[in-house]
Amino acid sequence: MARTPLVIGLVALALAVGCGGSQPEVAGPDVPPGYRSSVVAEGLQGPTQFTVGPDGRLWVAQLAGPEGAAEGEVVAVDLASGEREVLLDGLDKPTGLAVLDGHLWLALADALVRAPLDAQGRPGASEVVLADLPNNGRSQGTLTVTPEGTLLYETSGDQRGAQAAAGTGILWELDPTTPGEPRPFATGLKNAYAHTVDAEGRRWTTEVGDGRFDGEPPPDELNLAVDGADYGWPRCLGDRLGVEELGGSDEVCATTEIPLAVFPAGATPTGVAVAPWDPGALLVSLWTRGEVVRVLVGEGEPEVFLDGLDAPQHLLALPDGALLVGEHGAGRVLRVERE
Repeated sequence: MARTPLVIGLVALALAVGCGGSQPEVAGPDVPPGYRSSVVAEGLQGPTQFTVGPDGRLWVAQLAGPEGAAEGEVVAVDLASGEREVLLDGLDKPTGLAVLDGHLWLALADALVRAPLDAQGRPGASEVVLADLPNNGRSQGTLTVTPEGTLLYETSGDQRGAQAAAGTGILWELDPTTPGEPRPFATGLKNAYAHTVDAEGRRWTTEVGDGRFDGEPPPDELNLAVDGADYGWPRCLGDRLGVEELGGSDEVCATTEIPLAVFPAGATPTGVAVAPWDPGALLVSLWTRGEVVRVLVGEGEPEVFLDGLDAPQHLLALPDGALLVGEHGAGRVLRVERE
């Protein structure tokens, strides 16, 4: 029942940003032959994650100021008229946003909060669900609603010698009926920033690395998130590569999961979505490289799909077969679709 308004909103949003020819063509990004892109929202301030609100508008979390200024907002953007409304403000690094179980949920710098939605679908005052979450000092990543009506979120890894500190480096699953009792879904993930669920119910997550191990920066990853699995951080990185200085070895890393794809160190995969036009492909936004890459399930070799973007962050697939791409640096949201 809680997911019905979202489905209605997705349909309304798809109609609002459909191929009517009213949206301006984008000059910057490189789009492959057979596709077109257009701007559907601009003038945003550091947009992070967005979703469709129960009112059919695009609800966008944004920093709205310097990263550490706690000036973050949730704004509702009417994509048909361009009008926008601030729904919540004064937020500290809002990077995750989701609508679930009659609430708007937000991942902040070190907390998970929720705000009840009234009969008109507007959020009220927020309450802290989980406080003092381990974090990397910058953000907690995005939020993902599963088909089962649960919520995925992450706590970024903090190292204690050769081990992850207690409660860190984990992808969590939260049941909104018992929000104070989340369970670890997968461990050994430095920063499981973005997630998605495909048509077969498989959960996919990116992993953003940092630091240096055996003198080298670690690669970033795209992983199939398996319930109860260990992904090896910090002793095992990338394609089961052991970190000698932390006791990592072939034997130790053989028990960890193999990533579907690895990306260059520092690529920073901040968004992932199933390609609307190909259920066998995942699209991943690489923040620092200005790219959205395509990864075929079962093959794992990334290829550039979109290029020339300004810090691409969140990706949202629409039911009409289009993809929304958030550009954190440019402060806008693009629509990409087949011609």
